Amino acid sequence: MSKVAVIGSGLVGATTAHTLALRGSCDEVVLLDSDREKAQAQAVDVAAAATLHRGMRVYSGSYAQLEGSQVVVVTAGMRQKSGESRGELFASNALVFREVIPQVLEVAPGAILLVATQPVDPLTELTTRLVGPHRARQVLGVGTVLETMQLRAAVAAHLEVSPEHVHGYVIGEQGDSALVVWSNLNVAGLPVEAFAAQRGKTWTAHDQALITDRVQRSNRRVVEGKGAISYSVGVAIARVIEAILRNTLVVLTVSAHDPHKGISYSLPRLVGSGGVAATIDPMLFSEEAFKLEVLLDSLKSTFEHV
Repeated sequence: MSKVAVIGSGLVGATTAHTLALRGSCDEVVLLDSDREKAQAQAVDVAAAATLHRGMRVYSGSYAQLEGSQVVVVTAGMRQKSGESRGELFASNALVFREVIPQVLEVAPGAILLVATQPVDPLTELTTRLVGPHRARQVLGVGTVLETMQLRAAVAAHLEVSPEHVHGYVIGEQGDSALVVWSNLNVAGLPVEAFAAQRGKTWTAHDQALITDRVQRSNRRVVEGKGAISYSVGVAIARVIEAILRNTLVVLTVSAHDPHKGISYSLPRLVGSGGVAATIDPMLFSEEAFKLEVLLDSLKSTFEHV
């Protein structure tokens, strides 16, 4: 029996539970929230959808119901307000995590902890420090999994090819600072420039800039349009959960602690039943490597000033 716990039954938490039900990702989902009536209502709603699909058990409960969970997804916390910096948001949600994580560890010490609350990378680092070095491999954040999906979709649309043939990664940090690794991008085994030439498509610096903007700004535009991002991030979270539960050792750009850099950030990583099994260090152009170092310095500053 595979069991997933989702802490936080707001838009992201509920959408994650619903996505798991529709995809048949696990056998059991428990929803937790400080607002117990809301968690119960969301669980009833998702359970109805699960019954129509495959009969997954979905319910709400307290921390005691986390026992036996293989994965605990943390979506609890505040949304970023207009004009609020990521540092301010991190400070607010760090308080939530300092309360939540110890209670999770008490009931489900062997579970993989998947961070989905914003800002993901600093909160992944905080969670890693809260669990201690001997459990660090059990902590990961959803990272730039969604941005990587968006990159592949954008390149595929430009070149008129299925996204499954586009291989490339977005690393570093979620959102506006996300770093597209153009140096490693290939399509059907060919450098993207060669594939574009064979297809009679343009591949210019302007094309790259447009795709980079689409990747970096996509989530912000969704938030500006409807208040929050939910469906796409729910799929990204489910994708990571499935890799853990099924031990697929798939490469995903999740966030995790880098002991050499002293901070958590997103890189291509092998994800399996134990969490992060290995990190794949991409070969970067010198300009990309410089941008990544600047980004990491910013992440460290955000973390250390809270």
